[in-house]
This record gives sequence, C-alpha cells and structure tokens, in this order.
Amino acid sequence: MTDIPQIEIDVLNAEIFSRDSFLNDLTVADIEGRVLVERINTVNSFRLNALIVFLIFEGSLELDIDFTEYTLGPNTFLTIMPTHILRFKNASDSLRGRMLIVSRPFMEQTFPSKRSSNIHYMQIRKNPCVILQPKDLFFLDKCMQRIREKIRCRTHFLQRDLLQNNLLEFFIEVANIMICRGEFLSPPTLSRKEELLDKFLQLLFENCKKEHGVTFYAEKLFITPQYLSLVLKEMTGKSANKWIDESLIVEAKILLKTPDITVQRVADLLNFSDQSTFGKFFKKHVGLSPIEFRKS
Repeated sequence: MTDIPQIEIDVLNAEIFSRDSFLNDLTVADIEGRVLVERINTVNSFRLNALIVFLIFEGSLELDIDFTEYTLGPNTFLTIMPTHILRFKNASDSLRGRMLIVSRPFMEQTFPSKRSSNIHYMQIRKNPCVILQPKDLFFLDKCMQRIREKIRCRTHFLQRDLLQNNLLEFFIEVANIMICRGEFLSPPTLSRKEELLDKFLQLLFENCKKEHGVTFYAEKLFITPQYLSLVLKEMTGKSANKWIDESLIVEAKILLKTPDITVQRVADLLNFSDQSTFGKFFKKHVGLSPIEFRKS
C-alpha cells in the first residue's frame, strides 16, 4: 500500500488567512468559501498531523474521509483525527464556518488521561460527522471563540495553561451535547482490522509503561508482530513501534512534570534498564534531555 502523505500543522496554518494561533499548537480560524479547500491538496489523499474540528454554519463541503464520501451542510460538527485519511473535493462559495486545529503534542499534554478513552476514539473515528441543533452549534462556537480570545492574550504569564483549560472545557461541552443527543452510546460496528486497532490501543494504554516490545502486543492479539504493524500502518499511518514509542513519551512527559519524581524514578516506572538508556530514548524523540525538558 502506498504511504499516505502527512501534512504538518505549520503547513496547514500557512494556508489559512483568517486565524489566531498559539505557536503551532493551537489555532482557531474562520472558514470562508472555497478558498481553504482550493489551497490544500484536493487531488491526492493525505493525513493531517493534528486534530481538527469543523463547525459548518452555511453552505456545503464535499470531502472523502477514509475513502468514504461525505457532503456536509449547515449545522454540521466534523471531527478529523490524525489517523483519518482525508481528501477535500469541493466547497460552495457560500461556505461559512469555524475550525479548531490542535497539534498532537498539545492534545497529549491537555488530555493525559486519554489512555482510558479508546472506545470514544473508535466511535469518533467511525462517525466523524454529526448534525447538531443550531443552538448547540452556536454554543460550541462561543466556546471556540473563547479559546480564540485566550490565544490573543499574549501577555498572560500562564497562557498555555489557560488555553489547555479552555480546550478541555470545549471538549467536555462537546461530550455533554453528544450524550444528551444519545450519540455514541452504542459501540460502533468494526471490521476485523478496526477490532485489532481497538484492542491494540486498549492493551497499549494499559501496558505501555512496562511492555515496550511489539511481540508482547501481537501475542496478546494472537497475530504476528509483522501483521500487527501492517494493520496499524494501514489504519493509522504509524507502525506498532511508533505507537509504543509515542505512548512512552506521553507517559514520560507526564511523570517529568511531577517535581518530586526523580529522572531515575521515571526511568524505573517506565521499565527502562537504567537512567542513561531512558535519557537517550527521550532525547531522540523529544530533542531535549529529561532534565532539559523538566526545566523548560
């Protein structure tokens, strides 16, 4: 299978005119007509290395998500996850809406408890589009606009914490609306490969601190490590090793944020043979040593 190209958040931000951004971690932008669609690759499929939420107020947007065609109209709430395969096809001149773009690291820092949310992950991945009541869409837009206001608070000493709190509030409100509507209460129907992805994520979130090898997860799923990596690469664009490494980094960052836990203790909790091995692993993936990361 041909690798699906991945677009980074900074490339996407560069194509958006009416936006407010916090570094390349968090963006709130206006959607106006077909301009954005025309500026992003509309010929080939791609993945976005970010989470994107669209609120569609007026007009229409045509796109493929995981090779399934969707036509979005007014009052549509759309979630595009980093694992989705996307292709924009067309948009009406009257298209109006708002979009929220969140980098993967910022999401990981905001939602450290995501390891318990794999069911929600699959539900959203299988059902990216939801039609909302106008009042609910308007309410979510107000929440999104509050995030935008906080992005503009350049002089706030704790701006990152402020934005993370507002982002968490936004998704709590989204969850509340979906629960009230009865959305996502039943488990989605999954293909065999989707079931493997779902079960792998559950195993990973439960065991990544102690189990760093692909073989452990493959044996639990009664498949070969090669097949597991093949399925994950096809479904998410990432190999099993990449998933394991990224989960370890998330756990390491959470632990390193706790001042009274030493780097040696973090290495022990994550089942590394020694502090040096952990330090080399962390620096390879983050670009900073554990101590440098803690100071930053």
